[in-house]
Amino acid sequence: MKTLTITLIILFFLKINSVLAADMPYLDSEVGCFTQAQANQYIADFKIDVNSFGGQELCNSNIDTKKLLNDINIVKNGTFTNSGQNNLIRGFVDINNYYNWMKQQTYGVQRGNDVPYATAYNSGGYFTMQDGWAKLSTLGRVGTFVHEARHTQGYRHIVCTQGPYQGTSVSGCDRDYNYGGSHAVEMEYYAHVSVQGTNFHPVYKKMARLMAIARSNIFFNTTPLKTREGVLALSEDGQKAYLYDQAQWVQREVPDLLGRLKRTSFGAVIFNGLNALSIEMYQNSGKPDPVVDTYSYFKLLLEAPSQLKEFEEFDAGIKRYVVRISKENKISSWNFPNGNWSQDQTLPLEVVKTSTSVPGVKQAGLFLMNTAGQIFAYQPETQRLVSQTGTWDFSNKQVVSYKNQNLILKNNGKIYIQNNQGQQAWAEAPLVYSDLVTVPLYDAFEVVKE
Repeated sequence: MKTLTITLIILFFLKINSVLAADMPYLDSEVGCFTQAQANQYIADFKIDVNSFGGQELCNSNIDTKKLLNDINIVKNGTFTNSGQNNLIRGFVDINNYYNWMKQQTYGVQRGNDVPYATAYNSGGYFTMQDGWAKLSTLGRVGTFVHEARHTQGYRHIVCTQGPYQGTSVSGCDRDYNYGGSHAVEMEYYAHVSVQGTNFHPVYKKMARLMAIARSNIFFNTTPLKTREGVLALSEDGQKAYLYDQAQWVQREVPDLLGRLKRTSFGAVIFNGLNALSIEMYQNSGKPDPVVDTYSYFKLLLEAPSQLKEFEEFDAGIKRYVVRISKENKISSWNFPNGNWSQDQTLPLEVVKTSTSVPGVKQAGLFLMNTAGQIFAYQPETQRLVSQTGTWDFSNKQVVSYKNQNLILKNNGKIYIQNNQGQQAWAEAPLVYSDLVTVPLYDAFEVVKE
């Protein structure tokens, strides 16, 4: 009996230790109930207007009160190590003091929908969380909370002079990362989680990398990121993704979705005409959890879901564009200043293929091909189609521009390189592939070669 008792005690402590060592859940649905004492502490510390969030709620994460408690709990219980650095970590906020720092900057939190284009706003230390906040992931909501807390310390945004929102009158950007404004403090939190977090779920850390890169790419008038180009290819069966970076291939996780590779501002997605799932370039999480793209402008798919023929996010020069083509062969582009889609225009041709690069044309853009292989460049700002010389070779499955040359994925699954000497098999790609795209890679995070 004594031996049995000792064994049970050992098992009991092992179970406790395993729970304590477990990663915090990142999905609202997996966060358990709070005790009344926990909820009361969080409500008091952050002066939460509970009624505006839907009333007292300890268990149901469909209620906004519980969502906010979930967020605060992540901040309260997240732990970090001081080892591991990258260029987004500057010490703006004490790594071990996020909870107390946020509590000091928060004079009250309420729920509202008075500024629908905002996710949240800070008025003299009083935060109002908008409808957009409630639609975010736990990571996005925590990042928003951190962001708003920095505003209490006097940091304000200015008009954007670069990126998608240049030319608008909305003050949504920071001068640069060194300013240490709300965008920088938010990005630093994501970097802390990814690089130094010790008890965060691997998918939460993965999402933090995606968010840090996506938002750093948009909201600073002087970008804090340096970029280089990589190549991403899908295996013949579409079950594996291979990233080519600095003369080396490394396997990356690919979401379980039958679709096409698309380039995004943070890397790439798998797109099936209705949904877009993120592919993260820097590190495998080891988890199969799908991560919906809420980081690039493929997130617009979530606003009014409908089956599309095509959707592209692409950069032309210093400008970013988003274009969609409906099943009915109508085209429209996203108007960044107005925050809406342009009026649908019926295309005068049946689009059977699109590409952001075509052989012989150096400038990136969006090219539409009809059944006869005629090539037309689409100009988003004027919604005009400009006929191009030559015709599309339908033995080309994908054409991408990489280091001033074209890489061409043929229907036989082989990748060829096209230069002044013509086409020849790309010696760096020995396998057979089903899809191909170039991806931007940023120096904020290291590409783990595993």
